[in-house]
Amino acid sequence: MNTVPVPAGLETECFVMEPQGIRHAPEIFHRFWPGRSVWPVADENTWCVAGEELTNALRDSGIVQLPPFIFPGSPVLHAQIDHSYTLAAVMPENCIPVAVGSGTINDLVKYAAALKNARYLVIPTAPSVDGYTAFGAALTMDGFKKTMPCSAPLAIIADPVVLETAPLEMKAAGYADLMAKIPAGADWIVADFLGLAPIRNDVWAMIQHPLRSWLETPSVTTRVFMGLAATGYAMQMCRDSRPASGAEHLLSHIWEMEGFEASHGFKVAVASVGITMLYEKLLEFDANALRRMSRPPQTRNERETEIHRLLSRNCYGSSVLQVALDKFLEDKALLERREILYAGWDTLRTRIAGQLYSSMELKEMFDSVNAPVTPADIGMSRDQYSGAFARAQLIRNRYTVLDLVFELGLPFDFFTG
Repeated sequence: MNTVPVPAGLETECFVMEPQGIRHAPEIFHRFWPGRSVWPVADENTWCVAGEELTNALRDSGIVQLPPFIFPGSPVLHAQIDHSYTLAAVMPENCIPVAVGSGTINDLVKYAAALKNARYLVIPTAPSVDGYTAFGAALTMDGFKKTMPCSAPLAIIADPVVLETAPLEMKAAGYADLMAKIPAGADWIVADFLGLAPIRNDVWAMIQHPLRSWLETPSVTTRVFMGLAATGYAMQMCRDSRPASGAEHLLSHIWEMEGFEASHGFKVAVASVGITMLYEKLLEFDANALRRMSRPPQTRNERETEIHRLLSRNCYGSSVLQVALDKFLEDKALLERREILYAGWDTLRTRIAGQLYSSMELKEMFDSVNAPVTPADIGMSRDQYSGAFARAQLIRNRYTVLDLVFELGLPFDFFTG
């Protein structure tokens, strides 16, 4: 059994990566869950890819496989928290939940297992997301995308042959999700500079140092998957998704809440290009230029009025207004923040520039894996694309370039128009 080393102290204790690796499932179940029955969860598509192989592996092992819970293969299954509640309600007592599928199945089972105080195993069927090994499940609740706290899988069995046979668009989506760690790293640099989210050097080294090698083109599926898995470990270490996502994911969440239909990875690809271009334009200006361009601070009442206007579609969840107001700096506090940024701008923009690919490089790399690079590539209108930047700044108390632009008093339409 080819086990891949996992950093010490994580919730995930076993990672098997080899062709036909599912045949080792009985050994893993005996090791971590002796005497327990197995309850697989899949959809009709992912069950055909790996579920039957799991059944065959268990047939002569003495381990009981309970009837699987299989979601329909169409329409596309979404990560709605209600599905996790359904799974938790029908989950057999004292079973081993097994997620057989891609990111949505994994997140639904992850949270359902947490609701039942159970640990689970995941068999990924596509290299499409970094959430397989992550702490927390990204689920939509009351129209709002939220990371629900819950444990990562205890064990993972990944078959490179299964991953390689995933649809091309899912592999491109995974590549895009991994690429997002580049602009997300720039956001972390900004937050670190302001003392709001200090960079953890061990986590930074684990992800950012090998990141460009994982992203080399031509893309290699197993290499991308290993990068995605490592990013999940980083989120376990931080108990937070900061190492994996930044402003590009906030844009993706906005479009999802607005009901825009495209895969998570494809929305993140378009958003990563947009955030990179925003950074490029911002970095053209020195501190004196930024000072001249800045608008006067808003009052709290002015800001609240603006937030209501930005959220007028009423599809962003009930908590966004409070989140946005809680991080709003007024008067002296905002002016002090601006002075800190002006004083350190030369140093900060050098660090940011060293982190990013150019937008041209990014587009070429996405093109090489058939990932989208423009709003039109995914059928999104220019208005929905450009309008999302100001809205995305509202939805999380996580400092990103969107907060940087807002607090510098710069209009988003200057960067996205």
